[in-house]
Amino acid sequence: MNKQNNNKRDITSTVIKESYESKVAIEALNRAGKCPNLKGHVHEILYKDKFNANPVNILKNQKAVLTKSNTAKMKDIIILKNGKIAGHAQLKDTISKSGIQKSIAQINSGHYNKTQVLGTDETVAQIQSKVSQPIHSSGISSNTTTRIANKALGKMPTTSALHTVGKAGGFSGAAISAGLQSVQSLCDVYNDKKSLGEAGVDIAVAGIKGGITGYSSAVAGSVAAGATGTAIAATGLGTIAASSAIGATAVAAAPVAVGLVAACAVGSAISSFLSDIFD
Repeated sequence: MNKQNNNKRDITSTVIKESYESKVAIEALNRAGKCPNLKGHVHEILYKDKFNANPVNILKNQKAVLTKSNTAKMKDIIILKNGKIAGHAQLKDTISKSGIQKSIAQINSGHYNKTQVLGTDETVAQIQSKVSQPIHSSGISSNTTTRIANKALGKMPTTSALHTVGKAGGFSGAAISAGLQSVQSLCDVYNDKKSLGEAGVDIAVAGIKGGITGYSSAVAGSVAAGATGTAIAATGLGTIAASSAIGATAVAAAPVAVGLVAACAVGSAISSFLSDIFD
């Protein structure tokens, strides 16, 4: 694989991750607006998408949909099988002390007795030993929901939060880049173009480059979204745009769009720089 193709491979991981997170952010904004608990809506959308992408659920003709009301008290997700309701779930993303106490009280009072309760990894860790009803993990982290919600809201991340953002991007970038390289390298091994050892080295290098690219682009995207949100608030642009539905929508989506562009631009630059070193 030549340098140009390597660069495309590494930036692909950034484009995939950032584009998907932007889609989730916009969907959350469209569903709930700039509400303080937007990360809860992000959690619901992430779980819905994850459920619907699972091959097992596809084969069973099962589909997850959000409830029509974004303020439903008893359930957030409806599970359909062959078009008919087969189940439902309430999702919890509560990591604050008050939020955890409220969730524990709701569950123990029997509020969700007829509903499956799913929580983020952090929520389950803090609640599961204190409730009478089983609470299962959605397989999604509160770090992820918070990161996406903050980009949607145009919040400037703190220094400590940036490292968490970067780690998530780095992990995703490393996994996707190594995965893409694995396909190419194993094909080369099969066709006797390179040895298994050479393939292993290529996969490892791709993982390193993808990780660095992913870390840098994720940080850049979050900072750019935060800076855009701060600028909008400082100039009062949001208030001006509110007079037009189209203008309000465009301004609300601006931090997400700017963050996506910044992440991809920085990712491309970093990937090109690393290609000069490794390739």
